[in-house]
Amino acid sequence: MSTRATVHFRHMGKTRAIVYRHNDGYPEGLGQDLQAFLDYLKEWVPDNRFSDPNYLAAKWVVWDAKKHDKAQQPNSYDLDFLSVGVMMEDPSDINYRYSVDCNPEPYYIARGAPIQDMPVISYVEV
Repeated sequence: MSTRATVHFRHMGKTRAIVYRHNDGYPEGLGQDLQAFLDYLKEWVPDNRFSDPNYLAAKWVVWDAKKHDKAQQPNSYDLDFLSVGVMMEDPSDINYRYSVDCNPEPYYIARGAPIQDMPVISYVEV
């Protein structure tokens, strides 16, 4: 059975984007995947968009779709996936709701270098 979940990308206390995942929505699955995604962005992507929930959600869709796509199988296409979707609201059958709270502004250290905190991940069982 699938463990369905949504991820709400939030800014200033308001949801700006919702992404649905059809399976592995439990904390040991989706929770760890979200953390790995943010860690990767922090380490390897200079324009990580930690303060922009819409762009961060778009990056997440690409990341998660690649994880679940069928392109790893012969005779398949890169866009042949069904496990990730963009939603207007939570479906009624989700098991978990995650929030990725984006930091609204970078802070500055000595010499004026901007430092962007990573978004904070939280979840509730529905």
